[in-house]
Amino acid sequence: MDYFPILIDLRKFNAVVIGGGEVATRKVKNLLEFGACPVIIAPDVTDELKELILRNNLEHKPRKYNKGDLNGFNLVFVATDSPEIDNEILEEAKQTGCIVNFADQPELCNFIVPSFIKRGELVISISTQGKVPFLSRFVRECLEEKFPPSFTQFVELSKILRNKLKQENVRGEMKEKIIDEFLAIKWVEIIEDEGFDYALILLNDFLETYVGKK
Repeated sequence: MDYFPILIDLRKFNAVVIGGGEVATRKVKNLLEFGACPVIIAPDVTDELKELILRNNLEHKPRKYNKGDLNGFNLVFVATDSPEIDNEILEEAKQTGCIVNFADQPELCNFIVPSFIKRGELVISISTQGKVPFLSRFVRECLEEKFPPSFTQFVELSKILRNKLKQENVRGEMKEKIIDEFLAIKWVEIIEDEGFDYALILLNDFLETYVGKK
């Protein structure tokens, strides 16, 4: 089976996480990072998940899954460690039309979550279609070295440049020339060595050369 890669706005989905262990905790952390506010159904949760629930004012139903719990939800994440409960959830998901992900059970899923790197608005997804997860993890770790956390601030500089070019209606060859010269500058090294504020000054100087003061 081949999965179609897609980016979705989680704020427009009603999400539920069934389970309260380490895997469920990771799922909730990822969902929060992308703007979702999932409901958690689990009799017990990890200390970290308990903190996430309190800090983000999430709804927690402290019990096991019951039939009918998927009503009102269209995005379901399951991490129960119980094949019996998983099968019950799968049957209900088929009846309600939910899209559902089962931890470590791609054969039950109708969608899977790729490994990913997030640097501000830049999101890089890595997937082996659920077949070789350790390879996805390896590739992600390799990319994390190429895209350090400071790359987030480089993304911010890139957004400022793009907005300025749109504001000044710069197009065609001049736009391509400016972008090429911008990308030739070692911004990540500048940010890491001198800080973001210094990089911002340099960017403003760069912009002045072409499109006037920001």
